Amino acid sequence: MGEYNIGQFIYRSRKAIGLTQEELCQNENGIVCCSVETLSRIERGKQRPNFRTMRDIMRRLGKENCFCTPYLKTTDYRVLELNRELKRILTLNDYDNAERLLGELENELSLQYVTNRQYLVRLHATIDQRQGRITTEEELELLESALKMTVHSYGTRNFFFEILLPEEIVTVCNIADSYGRIGNIDKALLLLQTVINMLNDRTLQINYPTGIYEMVNRNRIKWVGEQGNYRQAICDCDKAINDCLKKQILNTLPSLYYARAYNMQKLRDTFPHHSDSRNDMIDFDYIKCALLAELIQDEKGRDKALSKLKEK
Repeated sequence: MGEYNIGQFIYRSRKAIGLTQEELCQNENGIVCCSVETLSRIERGKQRPNFRTMRDIMRRLGKENCFCTPYLKTTDYRVLELNRELKRILTLNDYDNAERLLGELENELSLQYVTNRQYLVRLHATIDQRQGRITTEEELELLESALKMTVHSYGTRNFFFEILLPEEIVTVCNIADSYGRIGNIDKALLLLQTVINMLNDRTLQINYPTGIYEMVNRNRIKWVGEQGNYRQAICDCDKAINDCLKKQILNTLPSLYYARAYNMQKLRDTFPHHSDSRNDMIDFDYIKCALLAELIQDEKGRDKALSKLKEK
């Protein structure tokens, strides 16, 4: 994960689970990991913890896996390759092949580790819903139970203080999407904005994987538009497209071009005389979406954009 501000990380993680400094320093058995004065200096960035203190604090916070070890616990490189391929297949909405790969992965992963269990619950819920086996409400229940396996503050006000792993961020995006699809768009936007606020917090100095902010922001823009704020969604798309082009994050561009065209079309239908919603601009964005989707071999994304052109 790269560098991070350990003091801010400990402070926010402690606040997220509602512990005082005294409670964090001493566990239920009376065992002391460090003094309150030492913890205070660590949280203020005045002192770095030694290995033993850091290990004990991480255990008390329930963050043993955070930033230190791989999310999936396996020594088999082939399993990690399967995981990479599964992620790629999911971005293409190929759920039949995704289910096959997930079955192979499930046979190889130990359920002894909570992050492995969380991973499997999340992906099974997503694939089962897309395949029509469970409802969106059932998917949402499973996704929230998966997130709570590692993020115990979820559903409380302390969630604001959480520092999430990349896989946990993906789970929050899945949860937000489920809320949006059942009509609770306010909840979806609140969750996504909470994650964006965390990603924008420069005091944490966390090097998240390239494209994760853009992925969360793309999901937020979708629900801004679905809430009827078409102008805002268009402005947000413009900024996000420019950012992706500068950073060469190309896999997010098709959905952003589609979102901009879709919201311009909605704006035109709502306000027929709006000067920024000309047909040629809308068509051009759908064409760019289709071409980029073709380049990244996203047949469903391409067909979706082309079908919009045919409707017109």
